[in-house]
Amino acid sequence: MEIKDIFLKLTEVDAPFGYEEPMMRHMLSELTPLCDEVHLTPRGNVVGVQRGTDESAPTVAIEAHMDQVGFVVANIDERGFIRFRKVGGALERTLMGQHVRARTEKGPVKGVVGLKPGHITTPEEARTVPPLMSMYIDVGARSAEEVRGMGIDVGTPMVWAAPPVELANGLIASPGVDDKAGLASVIAVAKLLKDVEIPATVYYLAAVEEEGGLRGALSILYDLDVDMAVAIDTTSAGYQPEVNMRDLYYEVGKGPAIHYGEQGRGRVSVVHHHRVRGWLKATADAEGIPYQENFQFGGTDAGAMAKTRAGIPTATIALPRRYSHSPVEAFYISDLEDLVKVLVAAIKGLEPGFDLSRA
Repeated sequence: MEIKDIFLKLTEVDAPFGYEEPMMRHMLSELTPLCDEVHLTPRGNVVGVQRGTDESAPTVAIEAHMDQVGFVVANIDERGFIRFRKVGGALERTLMGQHVRARTEKGPVKGVVGLKPGHITTPEEARTVPPLMSMYIDVGARSAEEVRGMGIDVGTPMVWAAPPVELANGLIASPGVDDKAGLASVIAVAKLLKDVEIPATVYYLAAVEEEGGLRGALSILYDLDVDMAVAIDTTSAGYQPEVNMRDLYYEVGKGPAIHYGEQGRGRVSVVHHHRVRGWLKATADAEGIPYQENFQFGGTDAGAMAKTRAGIPTATIALPRRYSHSPVEAFYISDLEDLVKVLVAAIKGLEPGFDLSRA
């Protein structure tokens, strides 16, 4: 199965922050036939293990997060209109007029984010984004009782309902690319290494609750025999009309990003482990795989995993994508394919004696 097919299958699984159970089940089903052992942690993280041939070789984890930005029902008024809150950092200006989908025990329920009729919208209102507290979702119900009869109540999770679309030159736009692209990579690497004898033991990890503070990754390595780890995530790309490349350096279509570390506005906050990062970079160079390198804008699970126990040597490899935290996050499938190639070749090359010392 091509990685595009793996990714598209993942887009059918709704897993907003804090409500990742369907993705837990999906990842368990995907990894079970590929790994020697698979389990679910009490926190909800999924762990799969492929045993290597040499116990003296370093053990490595590759990790992606299961949650996507989404929404949760906060209130239902007597007419059946739904007030909601964000889970994760969806951009408010992307919400008006969008299709959404509620995940209920009775099945999915479609809705739309309503907006004031254009004919009575003032020029000033037309130029502004209303606050989230004033937005609402219409599922076609005529009362609160009817909404609840559909299986929707306070606490019901919702996601964007936009389907993935393939644009020219292999550009794919979809909700939840962050981080279903990473999960697709985890599955693809496990598939490609399943029947390959390699020295290193590989841990395939899927973490919960990244979008609300890297919470799943804080504990995911705690009781695992892991020497080093790589977080697979997405990263914001520039080179679009309203983005200055001095602010966002990565571009879609030029290969995966191997980050030096992470930054906020004007300040570097994380520098990744040089040995792990250098291992990824040296592999890409040796294999002739295109890649980009700079600092990630924002955080990834690598920052949390590096704080586990005495500190696990950790780095990040990421998929550049446009339009972050929107229903049309866009990436080139070739970049995702190259990301997987880097990881597969790097893991195959892990031998006993690999030096993780920073000194």
